[in-house]
Amino acid sequence: MRSGPTQGEKSGSGFDLRLLPRFIKYLHQPRNFYLRNGGISSILGEVGRRQGPPVRQIQHDTAVPAGREEQKIWEGMNEPMSASREKKKRQELTPGSTVDPKAAREAEARADARKTNILYGTLGVLFVALAVFLVVYNSGILERNKTAVTIGGESYSVAQASYYYHSAYQNFINSQNGYYAMAFGMLDTNTPLKDQSYDDTQTWDDYFKSVAVENMQFVHAAKKAAQEAGVTLGEEEMEAFNNTVDSLKESAKSNGYGYKAYVGAVYGSTVTPSIYEDCLKDYLLANKFATDHYAELSYTDDEIGTYYSENKNSYDLVDGILVTLSGTPEAKTDADGNAVAATDEEKAEAMKQAKETAEEILAAYKDGKDIEPMATEAEAGYSESAEMTYTDSLYGNWFFDESRKTGDAEVLENESGSSYYVVIFNGRERDEALEYNVRHVLVSAESLELGEGEEATEELLTAKAQEILDTWDGTEEGFAKLAEENSKDPGSVDNGGLYEDVPKGRMVAAFQDWCYESGRKTGDTGIVYDSSTGAHIMYFVGYGDTPYWYYACETELFNAAYSKWQSEMTNSVTAEVKGGMNAIG
Repeated sequence: MRSGPTQGEKSGSGFDLRLLPRFIKYLHQPRNFYLRNGGISSILGEVGRRQGPPVRQIQHDTAVPAGREEQKIWEGMNEPMSASREKKKRQELTPGSTVDPKAAREAEARADARKTNILYGTLGVLFVALAVFLVVYNSGILERNKTAVTIGGESYSVAQASYYYHSAYQNFINSQNGYYAMAFGMLDTNTPLKDQSYDDTQTWDDYFKSVAVENMQFVHAAKKAAQEAGVTLGEEEMEAFNNTVDSLKESAKSNGYGYKAYVGAVYGSTVTPSIYEDCLKDYLLANKFATDHYAELSYTDDEIGTYYSENKNSYDLVDGILVTLSGTPEAKTDADGNAVAATDEEKAEAMKQAKETAEEILAAYKDGKDIEPMATEAEAGYSESAEMTYTDSLYGNWFFDESRKTGDAEVLENESGSSYYVVIFNGRERDEALEYNVRHVLVSAESLELGEGEEATEELLTAKAQEILDTWDGTEEGFAKLAEENSKDPGSVDNGGLYEDVPKGRMVAAFQDWCYESGRKTGDTGIVYDSSTGAHIMYFVGYGDTPYWYYACETELFNAAYSKWQSEMTNSVTAEVKGGMNAIG
């Protein structure tokens, strides 16, 4: 994710602000009207007031406003003339009179000077006005207060919509879906979103705008409901607000930006710190109201049991064996190395051989033989597990059929006609894996003193973990202290490395597998390694009381109810996109 605009980044108009001083200087040549030490701020104060040449330095180095010295010269011409001067003036300018060539040239020069001053003065004002327009336009002031969308009859500006648009974008690219979208080339963060297709009907820009509007609808409705219910931001929410703002300010500082400039860089040039903070407070209030609603949801054991009975396949595990035999003919090529398609006869023969082998393996199983070696010899896929989960497939539906009994075994032909399966059913039960409590110390690259170019390998990390564990005093309190002093996990370091009521599926595989290892008991310690996180020094506290199937069913009921409420809240107000939305993105 970008932390700020790159050097030379253009504004929404496409004009590079770095070129503005050079652009103004070019326009003002050859006289550089108004562009003095005060820069643009001086221009703003002088438009419409100065019509003379640039500032000059006169005696005592006292700066005299441009035009002041000339003003004194011209003032002399407005003084009452003597008779002799008046006569001379008439001789100089009256047709038919005797004209002094020198005086004529001087008069002509004065006239040209007046014309030049008027011309350059007019051009100076025009160029200054253009420069001011560019500064104002690129600052987002002209777009900031335009209406981007109306929700429930209330107008939201371009700046407000820009906050939600960029928030939606940042949330996505930092999510797992965003990671996959970028990894598989579906989204390129270096290419304008308007130039990339999200699907057949919209661009990524369209998508993020639609998400922004939907989020704005929810926040609008939830905020209004919260206000009507007398819900306000409490200490916890204000702490979150202050922490978020402080974090953004710190990011701005570390990236060489001021707070205001960084807010504009992250959320769009029209977004000011005050607009950002107002939007953040609206979000926090809506979130508090939503969180309070979620906390009020509750279900009885009977309701959870009924839900489980209606959705057993999603929460049960099957103990079984699956052998997969390919019925696809061996690939062939011609003399030039080109693939040659199999004939119908070859396909039929391959399926026939796969079926015969499957039947031989099934017969061996029924005779009490170990069939894994047979599967290996036949180059078949072999899978044996006590925790098979449901898949909507030929063998998945066979395993999870309600009529299935222990000892059932059968050969199945794949619907596509490309393989045979040997399926063996040993039993089925609810997923009774209990939630658990555990402490850990995360040892990552930050824990090591690496030399230049040296990598944090598994060997180095596990060795460091063992070094830390060797200092443990053998008590849970001692382990908690060990975590507080050494762990690089921000989620648990301040809590002695403790995670409580952890359900199955929450942690990385190596971490979870250790906790569910047969015979695991309170006080057990160990070290496991995960390539994405590092080495974990484990201390097992104990199992909880809630089995996974119950937790998963209850969570699904909560989420379904909350999603329904959120959708109803969002759709309770109507959104109408306005022209200002085009200024975003």
